[in-house]
Amino acid sequence: MIKPIEILKPNLLDKADIFDFQDNEINLNQGLKNKVEGGFKAAFEEPVKISKILIKNTDISNIQIAFKASAEAESFTPFEGFALAHSGRDVLVSFSVPLEAAAFKFSFNGGDSSGSVFFHNLIIADSLLLLDKALSSFTPSAYLRGGYHYTAAGSLITWKEFCKNSGSLTLENLPDSLKKTLEYICEENVFLTFIFYGSYDLSQSGEYALTSPLKAELSRSGGLWTVRLEMTEK
Repeated sequence: MIKPIEILKPNLLDKADIFDFQDNEINLNQGLKNKVEGGFKAAFEEPVKISKILIKNTDISNIQIAFKASAEAESFTPFEGFALAHSGRDVLVSFSVPLEAAAFKFSFNGGDSSGSVFFHNLIIADSLLLLDKALSSFTPSAYLRGGYHYTAAGSLITWKEFCKNSGSLTLENLPDSLKKTLEYICEENVFLTFIFYGSYDLSQSGEYALTSPLKAELSRSGGLWTVRLEMTEK
């Protein structure tokens, strides 16, 4: 059993305009290797609120954050109310209180001598639900897109296009109100961000969608629910 698990909103960077430090617009390819010089800026049409940053498969060792509360603000204000946690090649940034702003500036340390850093995924999001009371277990698996064939000479040729995390998440001892909350946030089957804490590392954390409808079972003796989610990574 592992706990807790936190569910967050979809990645807000999908709705942002991204710029380098020279104000050139750039694109981030989530899931592929992104290399940036020192960091980037993210601007939104309306202020957004974030409480976590998840960076997957990266050589970033440290991060500085600044923000503009409104688009009209002339300069960025440094923000220091966060904690940084490393787990293998992944980084999790947790804010002491959610930060609401119209633009963010992320400056990174690490990488090579030129100041370049890389990451495969960078997710900024606000929390929806912390499952700190539920008993939880996660059985990871992987979705592989690839194949194989034999040549006329009998040699085996294999290839892999991509491999995605997936798995089965089981949540036990849920009261009816929490079960309904889970049903509500999962009903549109958007890509939500799941962060696994405790004894489990961050390698399975990321953006997931359900691959089948949420399954719920009621214990008649205790009146509590067991919910199962089948999920695959974005």
